[in-house]
Amino acid sequence: MNPNNVISVFEHSRLSIGEQGFETRHFDRLVKYNDQHKGKYFTIGYKMVIFKSYVGLIQIGDKVIEILPKADKKNNGGKKDILKWQGALLLMLQKAGYIKLNQTTNAFQHTRNTSLLDVYLRTFLQEVEKLIHGGLVKKYKRVQANLPVLKGRLLVEKQLKYNILHKEHFFTEHITYSRDNLYNRILKSALEIITNTSLTVDITQDARQLLLYFEDIESWKGIPSDFDKLKFDRKTFAYKDALVLAEMIILNYCPAFKAGQQQVLALLFDMNALFEKFIYKMLKEAEGEFQERELSVTAQNSQLFWAHKTIRPDILIQFRREDIEYRVVIDTKWKIVDENYPSDHDLRQMFTYNVQFNSDHAILLYPSIGQANRGKEAYSTSERIKGFSHACEMYFIELFDVSEGVIDRKIGKKFLDYLI
Repeated sequence: MNPNNVISVFEHSRLSIGEQGFETRHFDRLVKYNDQHKGKYFTIGYKMVIFKSYVGLIQIGDKVIEILPKADKKNNGGKKDILKWQGALLLMLQKAGYIKLNQTTNAFQHTRNTSLLDVYLRTFLQEVEKLIHGGLVKKYKRVQANLPVLKGRLLVEKQLKYNILHKEHFFTEHITYSRDNLYNRILKSALEIITNTSLTVDITQDARQLLLYFEDIESWKGIPSDFDKLKFDRKTFAYKDALVLAEMIILNYCPAFKAGQQQVLALLFDMNALFEKFIYKMLKEAEGEFQERELSVTAQNSQLFWAHKTIRPDILIQFRREDIEYRVVIDTKWKIVDENYPSDHDLRQMFTYNVQFNSDHAILLYPSIGQANRGKEAYSTSERIKGFSHACEMYFIELFDVSEGVIDRKIGKKFLDYLI
């Protein structure tokens, strides 16, 4: 992809017509896309787009807008900052399970010469190629057809309707074992979208080559709820990574229905959810290094709170120290704060978590921009719950290895060392 086709911005920033090659035709199509999604991803201003907390990519015709995370005190949007956060976003997506990269270093290198969209699409093509080499899955399905031979069950009503003058045909319903199933149809539709939208020649060519293996398979023309019907068993488990990528491609594609319109393909991720999943996965990876503490890291444990309502912290950590079991609840917060104290709302929320989950330590975890970690501070003793001592703290986690300028892959272990 031509680097001149890529517009790099940061979350919560603004992009006006005339900046970085962003033209009125791109703006108009983005307005329509925003209307289709009820303003979910960004806000429209006068001749400008104001981005929200979603990061990722939006391709509009011949332009790709790359929206990067922002958690830097001195981030001025320069080339160095862009490369730093491109690598960070890619690793976060990988660790969170949104994208599977077997050769991460090579993928990071790609981002220096191309957009994250190309990395995403290449990853999808690699997953499809692996499935083809292993053999595309076959499934049983019911087929109705007007055949010259009797095959399966005769559909009398349709036989009378279509074959009253053609006694040599039989309108039947039969079972067939075919590659033409929901799994492969979804992959084919995603490949077709790539061939129609990608601005990178080798990606388009690879997608067309892979489509040759899907000639006997129809394109998916279903509804979004079809993705909920996908079940992964022994035969289809290998499809899981490819279908996650395919779902993002298909559900975020807006074709050009009229001549002159710009096609839109968006791959956008809620940065709050991404940060939560990333932190959980980094802690989970380090879990095995604390076996002597019987440490366990679990995500989103729900408990009944009131009537049918439940509450759940983002992460629950349990461990033992000197034969005493400790519980810590964590809520991740992707935002930059300078305050020395949490908001009243957050304090009340963490208090409730402690009570409901029998935890003595609640942590509000933020990305660090140089703030000092002051440790935990105890809640006052409750009149109702005598003897229950518990505390809350704000913890600012340093995402980057300062010496190398890349995500610190040991942040999970470093945090658990601090905690235990």
